[in-house]
Amino acid sequence: MAIRYSSLADPLIAYIDKDQENTSGRASSLLTPINYNADLFANEAKFFTGNYGFDGYIGVPGLLGPGGQQAAAHHNVAWESVDPDLSPTLRALTSAASVVGSKAVYGMNLLLQDTMPLVFSYPVLPTTLDGNGSDFEITLNDGSIVSPALAGFLPNLEYNERQTIVVAGDFGNRLNPESEGARYPVSVRIVNDGTPLQMLSAKGPVFATELSVDSSNSYVQGDGPKLVAAKLNTFSPLGEGGPIGVGATSASNSGSDLYGDQAQYRLRLYTSAGFSPDGIASLQPSEFNKYFILEAKGDNGEKISLTKSNQDYLIGKYGSIKVVGIADLAPAGTIENAAYVEDHDNYYDIILEGDLSAITRLKSVRMPSRGNYQAVYNPGGPGNNPDAQAAAPGPFTMPSVDHTIAIINDLNGAMTATYVEIEGDVLTNPLSNLPVGKLLGVAVEDTISGQQIYAYEDPYGRRFYTSFEASKDVASVLPSNLLKPKPIDLIDTTGFAPDSSVIISGSFSRSASHSSTLQFYEVAGPDGGVVDPVTGRTLMPNESGYNYVARSNLLTSQNSSLKIENKEINKFQFNAEAGKIYAPLLINEVTGEQYFAFTGANSDKSAHFTALGPNGFGIEDLFGGGDKDFADMIVQYTITV
Repeated sequence: MAIRYSSLADPLIAYIDKDQENTSGRASSLLTPINYNADLFANEAKFFTGNYGFDGYIGVPGLLGPGGQQAAAHHNVAWESVDPDLSPTLRALTSAASVVGSKAVYGMNLLLQDTMPLVFSYPVLPTTLDGNGSDFEITLNDGSIVSPALAGFLPNLEYNERQTIVVAGDFGNRLNPESEGARYPVSVRIVNDGTPLQMLSAKGPVFATELSVDSSNSYVQGDGPKLVAAKLNTFSPLGEGGPIGVGATSASNSGSDLYGDQAQYRLRLYTSAGFSPDGIASLQPSEFNKYFILEAKGDNGEKISLTKSNQDYLIGKYGSIKVVGIADLAPAGTIENAAYVEDHDNYYDIILEGDLSAITRLKSVRMPSRGNYQAVYNPGGPGNNPDAQAAAPGPFTMPSVDHTIAIINDLNGAMTATYVEIEGDVLTNPLSNLPVGKLLGVAVEDTISGQQIYAYEDPYGRRFYTSFEASKDVASVLPSNLLKPKPIDLIDTTGFAPDSSVIISGSFSRSASHSSTLQFYEVAGPDGGVVDPVTGRTLMPNESGYNYVARSNLLTSQNSSLKIENKEINKFQFNAEAGKIYAPLLINEVTGEQYFAFTGANSDKSAHFTALGPNGFGIEDLFGGGDKDFADMIVQYTITV
């Protein structure tokens, strides 16, 4: 057996088993702190694609009744012709979602909404994704900026599949971009909404804020779905599956579920959108020959094309390779016919067996999408009978075109990552954003690839598991003479309803001989002006009396004054009012000096704060800026309601 578990893995296995038993059926059931053996499709955080998916397919009225086909046509939604004797489900008949089904999954009323799959190189940390879509801004062709109505992982729900987020909202129409009245997305950007979106790299969590990508339009010829990455690994069952309530189709559909011991290697194809032969129907396990060509390099560098499954291909002196079939579709044992429904996510696993030396010679994947090879569509394509009487008029999403992508060789598993918190939020280092913990030992090991997953315990006794080294429980030290301090993010609660209960929480550290206290005070705007409660006058940071007025506007909620021992890292949490902006103020307890984030307010006219990532800042606590390492106190926070 390739996977070896120590007793340290028992709590991890129990936690994941319990999570898989969640039958709620809600998209929010995926926002648990689990990234398990997840693929990294590049060596840096990238926004691969953020394309206009399909128009008006989420929340279609009337789909569930006996007149579902007529309702679909009325709302310009394609419908598949399937033999009724096969008892097809709604998903076998249309790629649209009903009003009732959408509300059951997302907990809100959705009517004829559009979707966009946002495809990243790294898995997203589920607990940092806000289901209301506030992590994203979408710019349309008319220059307007819209926010999604929702964001979630569905249908990319498995623990190793959370690199893609799907957003829904009103993003455009199907008019040709050259037509008057055409409306469509041109770009997507990740923004700091108070709880910055994070991704998981090989070395730990990283912030995704400010990543952006230009959007293509799936209704434009040539902009159909495509492969964005292809990654070769030894096969592992780790990370397969997810909560059963939203993932019945994704259960038991891995390479080993379908092909047993033949699943030696997995070539995971990562796509810009779900693939379908017509925009509704599913790809099936035996259909490798219809869509794909694998290309290997022989003895003398010649190209060897693997075009058929269940056939041994000799790769010169290196041995042979067999394509066993496709996995990550429907559960094993599902009958392959016109009613077959796969999980319709952004991943397809080509399962391989053969000699390791030959496997390493695989170089690229091609999708000809023409001739003897079938093109694929995003969901929202024309279906198999677009010319039927009273069918939806279209237009529909466009087919794929011929393209090839290089294969990433990750047979040693170096481009996979795990981070699972089983007992709640663990302490994080405010500088590195790494979880803080004491190593307990190896919990899980893949004896073939050499991958290991470690068990840790944070200073509060909370267990977590990672594939990377956690932070030690000691404050970070930074190089001195940081010459160009950057403006920090202020605590901004103006986006919340006035009656909201706002929580500021995070971690902070100290690396300084002088004890200091960090407090927060209300400012009138991002320029740091403060309102004198007596006169009503607004003073700017460079004006006389600013320090006094700032102190009269201090936030006084419980635990909002932060103090810590030297070299320590601690958590903090306090309440703040909605509709306000707060700035930090550091008081050096030894010298009595006070330092603000606005240089003009400081008596030495020196910078004492600098940004260290989104919602993070470092502080220098000595007059004149001291050694300018800005590590005397480091703070990282989130804003939640």
